Parts: sequence; structure tokens; C-alpha cells
Amino acid sequence: MFNLSDLILVSLLSLPVIYWYRSQPIRDLALKAAISRCEELSLQLLDNSVFQRRLWFKRDKRGQLSLWRSYHFEFTSTGNERYQGRVFTLGRYVLEVELDAHRLQ
Repeated sequence: MFNLSDLILVSLLSLPVIYWYRSQPIRDLALKAAISRCEELSLQLLDNSVFQRRLWFKRDKRGQLSLWRSYHFEFTSTGNERYQGRVFTLGRYVLEVELDAHRLQ
């Protein structure tokens, strides 16, 4: 039968899977925000993806502790250079989409 150490081990091994599963909707939200900002400014989102770079705990407007995430992506304005962009989320909301300085077409 299972003992306490087996249950703890299974719990610890399942935590990354649970985190990944629960963070997918937030990643999709960040991707939609990046696509939207690039379309607004007539930029091309490269690789059509975002990747999480940072994770931290911060308080939202109501004072509740939430996960703050920083997603990064690459875009181009001319097709020759690659520039960096970032999407910041807090909980299930997009706070900001930030783009590096880039050349205009």
C-alpha cells in the first residue's frame, strides 16, 4: 500500500503538471494581447507564440495575492530585424503590452 512519503512524492510530481494545465488559458490570453497589439501597429508577430519569462506574486487592485507573469515575444516591422515585446498579466488580466523601440516601415 501507499505510505506518506509516496503520497508526498506523487503530490510534488503532479504540481508542475497542474501549474502547466492551469496556466494555459493565461498564456492564450497573453498571445491574443500580443497579436492584437501587433495588428494595431501593422507589425508582424514572429513565430506566433509567447513564452513565459518571469513569475512572481503581487497584489491586485483588491489587495488579493495573485500570480504576476511576464510573457515575451518577438516581432518585426520591416521583415529584417527582430524586436522584443512583453505582455504582463496579473491573475487572469492583461496589465500591459510593451514593445521595444523599432523602425517604422
